[in-house]
Amino acid sequence: SSRGPGGCSDMVPSAAYGATMLGSAAMNNVWVTYSIPFFSSRLSSSSFFLGQALYMVWNALNDPLIGWISDMSPGLMRRRIPAIRYGGPLWALVFSLSWLDWGDEGHKGSFLSAIHFTLALCAYDGLLTTVELNHGALLADISSSVEDRTKLNQASAIGAVIGSCSSFFGHMYWNPVPGADLHLFRRFSAVVSLISALAFTYSAHGISRHEQSLELKEKLEETSSELHHKASTRKSVAIVMKQLWNHKNLGVFTLVSALQVFECTFEKNFLSSFVDVLLVDLSRKTRSLIISTSFILPWLTTILVGPFVNKHGVYRLLQIAFTLKLMLSMVALCIGYKHQVFIGLFAVATRVLTECVCRQSTMVLADLADEDKYLHIRDRSMSATVMGTNALFTKPGESLAPMLGWAILNYRSSDSKGIGQGQGQQTTLFYCLVLGPLFVASAQLVLWQNFRLRGEYLGKVKEFINQKDLEVALSTGASVFPSYKET
Repeated sequence: SSRGPGGCSDMVPSAAYGATMLGSAAMNNVWVTYSIPFFSSRLSSSSFFLGQALYMVWNALNDPLIGWISDMSPGLMRRRIPAIRYGGPLWALVFSLSWLDWGDEGHKGSFLSAIHFTLALCAYDGLLTTVELNHGALLADISSSVEDRTKLNQASAIGAVIGSCSSFFGHMYWNPVPGADLHLFRRFSAVVSLISALAFTYSAHGISRHEQSLELKEKLEETSSELHHKASTRKSVAIVMKQLWNHKNLGVFTLVSALQVFECTFEKNFLSSFVDVLLVDLSRKTRSLIISTSFILPWLTTILVGPFVNKHGVYRLLQIAFTLKLMLSMVALCIGYKHQVFIGLFAVATRVLTECVCRQSTMVLADLADEDKYLHIRDRSMSATVMGTNALFTKPGESLAPMLGWAILNYRSSDSKGIGQGQGQQTTLFYCLVLGPLFVASAQLVLWQNFRLRGEYLGKVKEFINQKDLEVALSTGASVFPSYKET
């Protein structure tokens, strides 16, 4: 088979690309599961909501800002890889330090606890965005081929599967009792941060070893600008944002993503509460296994569905995921919360389907970046800006979800002796666990019908991108492309 300019995943080794997600998953699975329970025993309700409100603004704005800066920086080597090489280890350091109390935080609702909570959230998210947004943007930069992108996405999934093992050990070391000694959990977090830092360093080194191939892509961008005298990538922020605002398929996917992020965050933040309250009869090891499985299986699913995506496309896969989630939720609603084994299986199944959609988001956004390049005939992909614009409207869900969960849990806890005690608490959490996926999946199915970047039109976009790169390649001379040959 032939391999043209648009399909060149051999530029970057899969192991190096996937190592970033190993480090990310190792930390983030622990963070999203235990950060809210950790701070909840230290914060008053007003401090929690104020911190989440400030975080919501920062979380929404930093994505398009970092995306724009990354896209405007010259050269792939200078705008993507340093974010992983330097941002990754710094992110790991912030993760490890966030679990340490600042002085005397024993008094619930102290001002110091509120500052700790707000700064930890903002610093953690800022560095997460820096690393993951640039890592995701590389997918669009490296290749426009569905097969190549699927291969790299699978490599990310393999890395994340390995990293997700942290969720099992996290629950073994975590102590849910307020004021309990967490020194073992803190030591565990320090080990996780060290492993993550090493994974980020390896990833950046592995990608940069293929600097010559990546600089080829960079040369194409510069040559394209010289040949066609375009200035599309240097347009003002206002013009580009207006173009993205009028991007209909991006708008549809952003609405779908906003619902997805809200549901995904809610499930992850309160998964330990769901498990401890609704599955109280199961052993601690079994509950740990359920939590870790809910993080690992989605990544394994991402690997297994690769051939399906290559054959039928991401659109069809997400349509099936939404449908299955809706059907499972309806069945669970009929069965009730007293069948604990089924509820445990349902919790894992919905997490798998929810995360499966999230794991394919990078693929969809890479296609949307291709469409943006096609619609506005840009010299190079604005992939990081497209992803940042999407996050501008989806990231608020990462604050709204825990705020809603906090309000529900605190309201119910005031009527009982504590979290997990009383039938009312179980009923409330059961409906949260079931009705959320039911309503979200219903809305997503309706919205997803309006997404048109699929089938023949998607093929047309890909053909345009590949043809444009090929024209530039021919204009610079065939010798510039030694790796593009019949295999």
